[in-house]
Amino acid sequence: MDINKSQTIEVCKIAWRAGKKILDIYSKKFKIFKKKDMSPVTVADLDSEKTIIEGLKKIFNKPIIISEESNNKSKNKLENFWLVDPLDGTKEFIKKNGEFTVNIAFIKKNKPVFGVIYAPKLKKTYVGTSKNTYKVINQKNFKKIIPKKKNVKTVIISRSHSTNDECEKLKKKYNVKKILFLGSSLKFCYVAEGIAHIYPRSGTTYEWDTAAGHAIIKGVGGKVQTNTGKELKYGKKDFKNTHFIAKVI
Repeated sequence: MDINKSQTIEVCKIAWRAGKKILDIYSKKFKIFKKKDMSPVTVADLDSEKTIIEGLKKIFNKPIIISEESNNKSKNKLENFWLVDPLDGTKEFIKKNGEFTVNIAFIKKNKPVFGVIYAPKLKKTYVGTSKNTYKVINQKNFKKIIPKKKNVKTVIISRSHSTNDECEKLKKKYNVKKILFLGSSLKFCYVAEGIAHIYPRSGTTYEWDTAAGHAIIKGVGGKVQTNTGKELKYGKKDFKNTHFIAKVI
């Protein structure tokens, strides 16, 4: 299945509706719960997920949807399916720093061919297709992204999963002078735009964390690779990623 132009717009609208649900909760007091792995979850995660799953089912015929919060059980021989992270960067959402996103991606033959990342508080939407990546302004103007070339080589890493020691090691390993800190899948978007050059990740991530960003990186000719140089694959039994590095060459 290929995602056409009208379907692309409809998926963006789903992300925007989910983002509105998130912002409605963001503006109020909300309870924070702990999952089995002790990571936080809120009602915003669940409301967003429900909105996205219902929306995808209305557009596509019997879609297979893997989503972080409820539909995340291991399945065998998955090749073509949707991956959803209804609220990526829950820690940033709780901190109220605005660096959280809605992630929706389509996987075809174990590779991401389409992805939408929407940052509701920042009002930024990124759309990655098999040919191009776009940044959407005011939810209506699609502008093709051409990565900017920067003189200072920059690495971008997680705001919530980094230490001073790690920063120094990254500077030496990648011969960079500047390090940016950012939450959620926005790190992929900043690499796609050329704001940063590389995004290495050694901590635990799952396929729903990376799929949309991976599609966005691929849309500008970039790569998301494992430490062995192979492209990150999707549809693994436990959906857990290995260490990876995202970059635009």
